[in-house]
Amino acid sequence: MADDKRDTIEPIADGTFDAVASSMVSTNQGAIVSPPEPLPAFEQPDEVPIAIVTGPMNIAGVEIDCAVLADETRLISDRGVSKAMGAKRGGSHWKRAKEDGALPLPPYLSAKNLQDFIPNDLKYILTHPVRYRGKKSGAIGNGLLATAFPKVLRVWQEAYDAGALKPVQYHIGQQAKRLLEGLDEVAIVALIDEATGYQEIRRHDELQQILGAYVLPEHRPYLKSVPKEFFDELFRVYGWDRRADNRGPRYAGKLLRQLIYEQLPEPVLPELDKLNPTDSNYQRKRKHFQHLTPEVGKNHLQTQLAGVMALLRASPSKNPSAFKTLFRRAYGDQMEFDLGED
Repeated sequence: MADDKRDTIEPIADGTFDAVASSMVSTNQGAIVSPPEPLPAFEQPDEVPIAIVTGPMNIAGVEIDCAVLADETRLISDRGVSKAMGAKRGGSHWKRAKEDGALPLPPYLSAKNLQDFIPNDLKYILTHPVRYRGKKSGAIGNGLLATAFPKVLRVWQEAYDAGALKPVQYHIGQQAKRLLEGLDEVAIVALIDEATGYQEIRRHDELQQILGAYVLPEHRPYLKSVPKEFFDELFRVYGWDRRADNRGPRYAGKLLRQLIYEQLPEPVLPELDKLNPTDSNYQRKRKHFQHLTPEVGKNHLQTQLAGVMALLRASPSKNPSAFKTLFRRAYGDQMEFDLGED
């Protein structure tokens, strides 16, 4: 006879039969198990993205609410599409939505006489709307991919041209044809970027990518920190090894102070130390450059960085003495700050 092997259950120490049984089977058969307490709202993960920019775009005299998400997805609000098309969320739409097997289409394309004109790829997009939060209100709504909006318009245009529309739908078909004139997928993206102001953000990012490819970091505008390349050159000249945490000797910070900040006009560094003091661990809450004015302070800082970087690049590796000689030749005593007084 074959062995009847069963999983072995380890005994529960100090457990009586009643205790074990009650832990496995409820003694109150009529009791309703309470669901677990929900997490507080602030602990619940928020998977609905927030629009970084929003605004109305104007097509053929019609304003349509649109948005751009952090991943650069351009959206038109479902309500904005309905408004542009002149479609309404009437009782017939909700009745169709409750029918067995009905696709969860938005009201502007849920009419039965439109179904044969909707391509499969558009059906998939329409039944998988993008949920997002408004930037200001925080309200959650559904959005249509911007590049799908011309496809929606073409459905109405084709149904109108085929004579498949009912009289009460004629105005929507005519509106779709007006909106489609001169409108394509590329144009809709450009319109949204202009309406929301995202084009300025995009231009800035594209500019930074171009500058990153062509211009040395110390000469790039919009300097937000001391560039990494400064410390790369400093470590090379002084012969220091870069650690995994990307931190070097404390002396590197002192050198930054001497080579850059001490070369600013004399009253500047003491004031920065006053505004941004060290704590008990000799750490500062912010970087000194964050307290400089953009017009004068940061421009001078950037000029000083560029000059020192040129000297570091001209210095041989592991030869700080050669760099110090070049630095002394290039920079004299601190200059007095011109306050414009007579």
